[in-house]
Amino acid sequence: MRHFFSIITGFFAVFGTGLAGQSAEEILLARKTLSALQAQSFAKQREFCGYIGYNSKGELIATPAVGGDIASCNPILPLDFAPTASYHTHGGFDPEYISEVPSDIDLDGDRSERVNGYIATPGGRFWFVGSNRMEVRQLCGAACLPVAPNFVKGADGYIALRYSRDALLRKLGDY
Repeated sequence: MRHFFSIITGFFAVFGTGLAGQSAEEILLARKTLSALQAQSFAKQREFCGYIGYNSKGELIATPAVGGDIASCNPILPLDFAPTASYHTHGGFDPEYISEVPSDIDLDGDRSERVNGYIATPGGRFWFVGSNRMEVRQLCGAACLPVAPNFVKGADGYIALRYSRDALLRKLGDY
């Protein structure tokens, strides 16, 4: 965990505080939550999702994860909860899907809900979805989180550290 905090600190040094409103505590909670879900997501070949935010006591929490399908998930927003971000896994590795980057649907969905987001990929990448700036950024790269047993490195081609919405659409259009 200490190494990851160093990575996050380095990220802020390189990219500034572009994670508007995202605290180190929130980022670490997202990482811990997604790490814990990866094995189940791989085994069941489906996405798991939820929200991060503040409960009625003012505590930062992750809501319990709900299961989706191979390419989507609809989290449940509890009452008396102020969400700051969504989170979801990208399921197990499937060569038919480009799963190492967030999708435009991920970005647009978070934007419509007025939250940011965090995503874990089968290759173990940890992404931040910045809905205000309409961009996605890797918080840490391949194998930062648990990796799907059948993951094939390089299957999705070159993966940049950051994509604007337009660049993400170009990347996804390549597949």
